[in-house]
Amino acid sequence: MRLNCEQAVRQLFAYLDRNLGGEPLDALEAHLRQCLDCCERFEFSRQVDSFVKARLDNGIVPPGLEERLRKNLESTPGR
Repeated sequence: MRLNCEQAVRQLFAYLDRNLGGEPLDALEAHLRQCLDCCERFEFSRQVDSFVKARLDNGIVPPGLEERLRKNLESTPGR
């Protein structure tokens, strides 16, 4: 299974949350090894994910925050 960039970007947060396994995980990791643009998006997403988690009290995400962040990150050009 080979992923294009759009497919890879859609899976980045599942990957960060460790909710990806098997063939989808292998395909995403293979894509990240070959695609500098997606690798940069992954790194940016990882940093945002870490930043948000570090600043949340008790790990509770306010309602709708995660969805809004993901939509904004997915629609940001060059990210």
